[in-house]
Amino acid sequence: MNNEKPAEIIRCAREEGRRNLSEYDAKRVLAAYSITVTKEILVYRADEIPEAAREIGYPLVMKGCSPELSHKTEQNLVRV
Repeated sequence: MNNEKPAEIIRCAREEGRRNLSEYDAKRVLAAYSITVTKEILVYRADEIPEAAREIGYPLVMKGCSPELSHKTEQNLVRV
C-alpha cells in the first residue's frame, strides 16, 4: 500500500460535505490498496498542463474533475 491512507482521503471528502469522491480521489483510494490505476496529475490552472504532460507522457487525456461530475464524456469534459 502507498503512503496515502484511504480513510484519510474519505474523511477529508466528508469534512468538505461531499457525498461522492472525485475520480481523482477514488483512484487515490484504489492506489492505496496497490490496485493499478492510470497515472494522473491534478492541475488547477492551464499553465500547469505542459509540465504535467511532460511528466505523464503521451497520449494525454484531460478530464474535468469534481465529485459532482460522474459522466464527464456526456458533459463534453474529456479531451485527448
